Amino acid sequence: MGARLVVTGTVLVALAGLGSLSACSDDETPKTPAAVEDTAGDLPKGDEATYLKALRALDANLVADEKTAVDNGYNLCRDAVNGMTVAEQLNDAINLFQVDATKGQRILAIATTNLCQTPASAGS
Repeated sequence: MGARLVVTGTVLVALAGLGSLSACSDDETPKTPAAVEDTAGDLPKGDEATYLKALRALDANLVADEKTAVDNGYNLCRDAVNGMTVAEQLNDAINLFQVDATKGQRILAIATTNLCQTPASAGS
């Protein structure tokens, strides 16, 4: 009987946690489009077509939603601008794209090469 109570209590706690998570997600849903549109922020626009083509060559599933793929790429650029280490950027790539470390490294390289370009200085 005691073990059954523990399991039931654990399930109830887990379900309550899911309810609070979904409540948090619902609260943030209206904010998402504005936040996503501004992902690049003050970053210069990169070569999105080449970026998407390279991701597609790596794995077509990465660009199933092209807008999200581009937004995730600019998030990786923002990581570099914000001073994150390469290891932290790699971890972000793995999480954003839901891939393993090897693909994460390739994605980070693709984003860095095609999206994270620094603008040429006016004096050049």
